[in-house]
Amino acid sequence: MIIWDMPAVGNLAGGGQAPAGSILEDNGFLTCGVTRTSFGFGASPASCLPNQVDRMRSIIPTAALVLCLHFWSSSAGAQEPDSAPTYRFAIVAHGGPGNPFWNVAIQGMEDAAARYGVQVQWLSNSVYSIEEMASFIDDAIASDIDGLGITCPDPEAIRENVLRADEAGIPVIVLNTADPNSGTERALPSHFYVGASEFKGGQSNGRALLAAAANADVEIERAVCPIQELGHNGLEARVAGFRDVLETAGVEVDGLTISNDVEETAGLLADYFLAHPESNAIATLGPLPADAFYLYVDDLGLEPEEILHATHDTSPAIFERIADGFTVQAIDQQPYLQGYLTVALLFLNREFGLSLASDILTGPFVIDADNVEQIARLVDAGVR
Repeated sequence: MIIWDMPAVGNLAGGGQAPAGSILEDNGFLTCGVTRTSFGFGASPASCLPNQVDRMRSIIPTAALVLCLHFWSSSAGAQEPDSAPTYRFAIVAHGGPGNPFWNVAIQGMEDAAARYGVQVQWLSNSVYSIEEMASFIDDAIASDIDGLGITCPDPEAIRENVLRADEAGIPVIVLNTADPNSGTERALPSHFYVGASEFKGGQSNGRALLAAAANADVEIERAVCPIQELGHNGLEARVAGFRDVLETAGVEVDGLTISNDVEETAGLLADYFLAHPESNAIATLGPLPADAFYLYVDDLGLEPEEILHATHDTSPAIFERIADGFTVQAIDQQPYLQGYLTVALLFLNREFGLSLASDILTGPFVIDADNVEQIARLVDAGVR
């Protein structure tokens, strides 16, 4: 296991007025400096990386070499470098900086750590992995953390570990991927969920493609919704929402198993469309599958609207293709808020005993041709 400890400084530019229809306001983000210090599980500093988390993709080794990345954040000037922080939190997730989506969540985590004067560790593989979440949670518990954030793509894979955290008196918040058993006796012990309604996001993409087809005076003959992470309940909810709208409208929706490997998935899409030439609509479930679709479109020299496309989550490439007309819309779950609010709410719970009576929905938030330029300007700030 390679551990990366990152002493650096990051900046968050103030966000502007949120577009109409946003779930939460995007304005009022604090402009601040962030100093990251090593506070690992007995690990010594391994290396120094550039200060902007959204540049991690260009410097992290391949997933085969980097098995795990640990990120610690603390506020600049809040404590002396060798002094203990007020609180120590951990976020255990099923993905990390190998996917551009998570860079934004990590930025939110770091900015909240700076704002509240705490240290937070992000524990994950660099790419999608549920299997190692259990051991990461145990590592966090053993380090005597004060609060824990977890994603929940497969509750059974981490059930025993989360129960141990609860028994140790550690408050738990679920972020990004909801516990599908929430509200039942099988629910994991947690305070609440901070994230999007994935089913509603899938429905929104289905409706957007139907509307785009009507505007172009074409009919969707057949559609495909490829999934890159089988068993991920959040992605499956996106598929279910998309199917709900399209199949109700009489459109057959195919499933297709892909991966987060862009070139491999582009080849699978080429095979699919060759076998189903009547299919003229696709909903991808993340930025890397969207990149694969763009690679396929470019290889064939297709024009906008030859295959109607909608996607989930964000990236500079997605913003560019929305502006160019290749993508109808992207569903943003605002991962910055997920990282930021998880840390902020853990702090408020430990400091004042505060909690919430219900979940916080950070999406679906629609990004389309009407607001993509405004949203894209926030990429450099790390909040999109």
